[in-house]
Amino acid sequence: MLIFSIISVLVPILVFGFVANDTIAGILDDNAQKSINTDIKIADQIIESRFIEFESICEYATNKADVITSVSNKDSEKLSIGVETFRAAINSDFVGVLDSNGNTIASTAGPDIQIGSVAQKLITSGTKRSFEPISANTAYKINKNYKVENVDSALGMVVTYPIYENGNVVGSIIIIDILNNNNEIVDQVKADTGDEATFSLGKQRISTSLIENGKRPVGTSISDEVWTYVMSQNAVYKGTANVLGTELITAYAPLLDANDDVIGMVFVGAPQTDAIAAKNDARNKIIMLALFGILIAFLITSYSNRKITKPIEELKKGTEEFGNGNYDYKTTVKTGDELQELSDSFNKMAENVKNLMKTMDMDKLELANLLNNVSDVMNRVAKGDFTARADESRENNKLEKAINTAVSNVADLIKELREELDLLNIQIQKVEDELKGAEETATQVAEAATQVAEAASDQSAKLQESSEELESTYENAKEVYSAAEETVKSSEEIKENSEIGVEKVENAISRMQSITNVIDELGKSIKMLGEDGKKINEVTGLIKDIAEQTGLLALNASIEAARAGDAGKGFAVVASEIKALAEEIKKSVEDINHTIDGVNSRIEDTVDLGLKGKDEVDKGVIAIDEVNDALLKIKESVNESAIKINGIKHGAQNASENTEGALKNAQDIAALSEEFTATAEEVTASTEELNSIIEEIRVIAEELTHVSERVSEKSNQFEI
Repeated sequence: MLIFSIISVLVPILVFGFVANDTIAGILDDNAQKSINTDIKIADQIIESRFIEFESICEYATNKADVITSVSNKDSEKLSIGVETFRAAINSDFVGVLDSNGNTIASTAGPDIQIGSVAQKLITSGTKRSFEPISANTAYKINKNYKVENVDSALGMVVTYPIYENGNVVGSIIIIDILNNNNEIVDQVKADTGDEATFSLGKQRISTSLIENGKRPVGTSISDEVWTYVMSQNAVYKGTANVLGTELITAYAPLLDANDDVIGMVFVGAPQTDAIAAKNDARNKIIMLALFGILIAFLITSYSNRKITKPIEELKKGTEEFGNGNYDYKTTVKTGDELQELSDSFNKMAENVKNLMKTMDMDKLELANLLNNVSDVMNRVAKGDFTARADESRENNKLEKAINTAVSNVADLIKELREELDLLNIQIQKVEDELKGAEETATQVAEAATQVAEAASDQSAKLQESSEELESTYENAKEVYSAAEETVKSSEEIKENSEIGVEKVENAISRMQSITNVIDELGKSIKMLGEDGKKINEVTGLIKDIAEQTGLLALNASIEAARAGDAGKGFAVVASEIKALAEEIKKSVEDINHTIDGVNSRIEDTVDLGLKGKDEVDKGVIAIDEVNDALLKIKESVNESAIKINGIKHGAQNASENTEGALKNAQDIAALSEEFTATAEEVTASTEELNSIIEEIRVIAEELTHVSERVSEKSNQFEI
C-alpha cells in the first residue's frame, strides 16, 4: 500500500512536474517569441521611417521647377548647393543628382563619383528604395568610416527618384546611407525594445548594438546555418542561439536589393537567461517535491492531489485567458509555495502587458491629435491666413514651435515688404513731383530762348540797316562838300539808330542773364532728380535683400515641410508660392534698377547739355557786350561828327576814314548777331531734348508705380 501510495503520489507529482515545467517553458517561449516578433516589427518600422524620410525629400526635389530646370541645363553649381542642403536636412551620407545617362551632375561627394549603375538598377526594376551593396571605392568617397574588418564592400540604404520634364526623364536624384559602422538604427532599436540588434552584409556583421570587451564586434560572422536558411528561403529565421557567449532568442530578417535578392540580414535578439533560470528552478523544485513526496506519500497523497491539481487548473485557465487577450483575469492561487509565486508572476506579467497596451493606445491618440492640429494650421496658412498658430500645450512640442516660428517669420517678412512698398510709392510720388517742376522749368527755358531768337533777329535786321546807311555815308563822305546838310541829317539818324541798338543790346543782355539763371535752376532740379534716383536704388536694394531672405526662408520652410511628410504638404505649397513671389520681386527690382540706371545716365547727359548751353549763353553775353561797346563807339563817333560838321570841309579825308571804320564795325556786329541767333536756336533745341528726357522719366515713374501696385496686390493676399 505504501509502495502504491508512493507510486500514486510520485507519478502525479512527476507528471505534474513535467506538465508544469513544459507549460511554463511553453509560456515563456511563447512570450519570448511574441517579444522578438514585436522587436523585429519595431526594427522594420524604424527602417521604414528612414526610407520615408529619404523618399519625402526626393519627391519634394523632383517636383520643384528650379531643380528640373537645373538638371535639364546641367547647372552643377546651383545643384551642388541644393544637394548639400538636402543632405544636411535629412542627415544622410550622400545625395546626388544624375543626368538621363546616369552621369553625375552634382553630389555631396564631388562630381567624379559614379553611382549611375546603382540608380539605374532601381529605376529598371521599378522600385524607388532598396538595400544595395556599394563598392569599396564608392563607399570610401561617400563615408570614409565605412571600412569593416573581413568586409570588402558596404551595405547602403538607397532611394532613387527619376526627374521628368514634359513627360521625359531628364535625370534622377539618389540618396544613400552607408550602414557600415553606422550604429544609429541598431541603437534606436535597442533603446525602443531593450533587446539587441545587428545589420549584416552577407553573414558578416557591419553594425551592432552588442558589446564585447568594450567594443562592438563588427566584422564577425553569423552562423552558416542561419545565413543559408535566410538566403535560400527569403524568410525570417527564428530560434535560440549562443551569440558571443550569451543565450538569446533570435530573429533574422532578410534585406533585399532591387532584384529581390537577399544581400544581408537584420537581427534582433532577446536574452533568454530568465527563462532558462525559471525552467531550471521549476525542474529542481519538482525533483525536490518528488523526493519529499516519497518520504511522506502515505500522509499527503490525497492532500497533494487536492492542493496541486487546483492551482494547476487555475494557472491553466489563466494562461488560456491571457492567450485570448483577457489581460484583466487574475489567477487566485494561495498555496504559499512556488505555484503561488508563479501565479503572482503571471498576474504581474498580465498587468504589465495591459499597461503597455494602454500606453500604445494613448500614444496613438496623441499622435492623431498632433496631426489634426498641424493639418488645421497648414490648411489655414495655405489659404493665406498667417495668423494661424499650432497648439504648443503638449509636452513634446518641438514640431508645433517650429511651425509657429516659421509662420511668424513669413508673416513678419510680408509685413516688412508692405512697409517697404509704401516707402517706394512715396519716393515715386516725389519723382513725379520733381518731373512736373522740371517740365515747367523746361517750358520757361523754351519761351526765353524763343524771345532771345526774336530779339537777335530784330537786332540783325537793324544792324543790316545800319550797315547800308554807313555805306551810303561812306559814299556821301566823298562828296562831303556838296552834301553837308545831308550828312547832318544822316548823322542824326545814325545817332537815333545807335541809341536803339544800345537799348536792344541791353535788353538782350538781360534776356541772356535770365536764360543763365533758368539753366542754373534746371541743373539743380536735375541733380536733385539724380539724388532721388539714388534713393530709389537704395530702396530697391533693400527690397532685393528682403526678396533673397524670403527665398532662403521659403527653402527652410520647404525642408521643414518635407520632414513633416504628408502633414507638411500644404505648408510646402505656401513655401513654394512665397519663393515664387520673392523671385518675381527680385526680377522686378532688377528691372527697376536697370531702368533707374538709364534714367541716371540720361540725367547726366541732360546736366552736360545744360552746362554746354550755359557756356554758349555766356559766350552770347560776351558777344552782346562787344556789340554794345561797338554801338557806344558809333554813338561817340556820330556826336563828334555833329560837333565837327562845320569843319567837315577841312576834315573830309578824316571823315571818310572814320566812316570806313564804322562800316567795318557794323559788319562785325552783324556777324556776331548771326552767331547769337544760332546760339539761341541751339538753346531751343536743347530745351526740346530736355522735354523728351523728362517724358521718358515720367514713363519710367509710371512703370515703377505699376510694379509697386502689382507687388502690393500680391502681398495683400496674405492675412497677417
